[in-house]
Amino acid sequence: MQQDNSKKGILYGIGIGPGDPDLLTIKAVKILEKADVICVPKSKEQASTALAIVSKYLKDTAVVEPMVFSMSKDIEKRIESRKENARLIEQKLDDGQIVVFLTLGDPMLYSTYSYVLEHLKTGCLIETIPGIYSFSAISSLLSLPLVKGDDKLAVISSWDEGALKMIESADTVVCMKISSFHTDLYAFLKESKDYNFVMITNAGKDTQEVFHSREVLREKVPYFSTAIIQKQKTLQPKILASCQM
Repeated sequence: MQQDNSKKGILYGIGIGPGDPDLLTIKAVKILEKADVICVPKSKEQASTALAIVSKYLKDTAVVEPMVFSMSKDIEKRIESRKENARLIEQKLDDGQIVVFLTLGDPMLYSTYSYVLEHLKTGCLIETIPGIYSFSAISSLLSLPLVKGDDKLAVISSWDEGALKMIESADTVVCMKISSFHTDLYAFLKESKDYNFVMITNAGKDTQEVFHSREVLREKVPYFSTAIIQKQKTLQPKILASCQM
């Protein structure tokens, strides 16, 4: 017998972009306007930012559900917290509710949402709505092509020998989660003069800042920061006057 999903709820994983509410897709806005439950990973910076981006699109009765994801070094504890959040979402879906899981940037790139998907039971109705990557927004803001022709692009989010090899082999490197390895990147760029560098903090927000000096990496880097480095054969970015720092 075919399963009747007519009374079941649906989970939407929504990418909400880097920070500017105007960068949400039309489809994302339509879903947010009818959502019953808004799930947000419980991190002071991420939760407040995500809710600020979508708040004007939510109905008054929407319930915000903060979700704690363990950051323990014990992998079993991290997995158990993901399973617990998946169970909570399943309960909402069984009640026939429209559940949204908010993701800064895109749900399929370094997202907590992807961990939840691993533990949802078979039969859950799920739809994922893409969002704009932070580095896509940054390159567009600066009118800076990431790659052209046969250029190679790499994305790193940590620093190790593998990341170093990727940097050396690529023409353009996007550095995400840079606050965790900014000193290593600074040491590399200090010895490698043939790279252009740009970093944007709080892209799309009123507090947005653009930096072109690698010296900014010497000090603590804000959490919402993404850097792009390019071998100098590529063109310099055509920076908007309002973005210069």
